[in-house]
Amino acid sequence: MEKLSSPKDIAAYAREVDLINMAENFSMQKSAPELTDLLHSYIKPFANESSPKFGLLELREAIALKTESLYDFKYAPDTEVTVTNGVKPCVFAIMLALLKEGDEVIVFEPAHKSYQAAINVTGARVVYVELDAPEFSYDWEKVQKFVTSKTRMIIINSPHFPTGTTMSELDMLRLQKIINGTNIYILSDESFEHIVFDKEMHQSIALYPKLRERSIIVSSFNETLGINNWHIAYCLSTEKIMKSIRGVISLLGEGVGIPYQKAIVSYLNKHSDFAKLAGFYQKKRDLLLEGLDDSGVFFVPSKSSYYQLISKAGKNDSTDVDFAMSLIKDVGIAAVPLSYYYHQKIKTKFVRLNFSLPDEDLIKANQFLKGI
Repeated sequence: MEKLSSPKDIAAYAREVDLINMAENFSMQKSAPELTDLLHSYIKPFANESSPKFGLLELREAIALKTESLYDFKYAPDTEVTVTNGVKPCVFAIMLALLKEGDEVIVFEPAHKSYQAAINVTGARVVYVELDAPEFSYDWEKVQKFVTSKTRMIIINSPHFPTGTTMSELDMLRLQKIINGTNIYILSDESFEHIVFDKEMHQSIALYPKLRERSIIVSSFNETLGINNWHIAYCLSTEKIMKSIRGVISLLGEGVGIPYQKAIVSYLNKHSDFAKLAGFYQKKRDLLLEGLDDSGVFFVPSKSSYYQLISKAGKNDSTDVDFAMSLIKDVGIAAVPLSYYYHQKIKTKFVRLNFSLPDEDLIKANQFLKGI
């Protein structure tokens, strides 16, 4: 068997040979049947109606109200909230609207591949700053050294894909200090905002007035509602910044299908207790990690999302790719090498596990890991 490195290749192999598939990028939990029924009810009356390019006003209003209820600040639905066909098109539109050739963008690694791709399209340059393992924390003194007169944007992603780490209030204040008196924008990817564990509060940009005025929040319903293939995201920002972003979005294509938007609005009107989602995934995290402290596996419990990083305990020469391959061949678990999410080939020790599986699979994975 050749070495596999990309999440898609590993996940496909896991399905083919019947491994415990913990390599997928998305949640393996199905959406609520009620949400699917709502979608079906709206398809017939609205299937052929064109959607406003920036999203139905009623969905933008629901997003604004949700944000206000959580973070005590309301974005104006008319001018400061925009619905898009997924996170990637949203990120591309933001980059095209705000960056130009010669600009620099700070990206924390490990990171989504899509950030680099979107930045490259504009002619701007990516400046990579590695998070500090094993907690994957932020070293703001190091970050400050990478800020120059050319720095136009800093991308933050909290809760973080793919490590499950989160930014603290102190992190947000340090970030605020860095951009004070500059023309730096913040793109804050908060797609996992509702999946934060151990009763911690998600530190949204919306909580910080000085950050808000220079920031764009990007979030998604995929993770919140388990609708991976609906590809409905949104961004929040000031009217001035949003005007530039909408100028690009208006050129990129059509709006999100009306039946999908109406289904989400109806569902959100009935279900707004997002704390249950965090509790649901925290139980799964705990099920996976139970009793592993004395095993041959090292880990720092994930603080968010449905991803957990693990490595071999103690000193060893194996790389993350070696570890991932041994999990596949010797243990029966498919995992993703963390090095995939760095722009250069880097030797890390960690692999990423997706713990959104059924409980019986997590119990089995836990037993397999105890045998390492």
